Amino acid sequence: MGEPVVGEVFVPTVEEEGGNIIGLGVFSSEKIALNVLKDYFKHSWKGKIISANLARWQVDLIGQDALTLLAKWSCQVCPICDRPTFWIDLDNFSALCHGTACGAWMEENIYDPEVIDIGLPAIRWLHQARSIKQAMIEFRKKAAEMRAAGGDVDDEMVDYSMEDAKTRMERLLRKEGSTGLGTTLVDLSNEEE
Repeated sequence: MGEPVVGEVFVPTVEEEGGNIIGLGVFSSEKIALNVLKDYFKHSWKGKIISANLARWQVDLIGQDALTLLAKWSCQVCPICDRPTFWIDLDNFSALCHGTACGAWMEENIYDPEVIDIGLPAIRWLHQARSIKQAMIEFRKKAAEMRAAGGDVDDEMVDYSMEDAKTRMERLLRKEGSTGLGTTLVDLSNEEE
């Protein structure tokens, strides 16, 4: 009997403040691994997470040649919602708050690399800055305006939209057509009949 051929696997990991590395699983698809990692970003405010990586491992290769680091992120406190959910992509200049009630973002302008676009979708606010420092100042000014107007983030609103980790993982795997046990949903439905 032939075994399934797996040429590469994708491994998302996060790093805690003390240097502890947490593996979030091993996946046969980069898309699934990235979705699991980004879903984890939404809950980074619950722990002391400082960075994340997505790596591709070539199967049946010995040594470091088997590893390719695909992406790196750094976790910062969001200048809008003050939660550690502002993930900065260190390879491509961009950042996004994965907090459920925020969504602040920053990225390099596609037409002028000296301009930084920033925004807050919840209030349809867009702005441009000339430096990261200026962008962060503009974010903080907007956050102060929102707080002064009574628009502070409410914990009940955030808790309402949260799911437990197992439910999220199962939902993501179902979306991609497999379960946590590695069998396809089709196989499961055939067993039920």
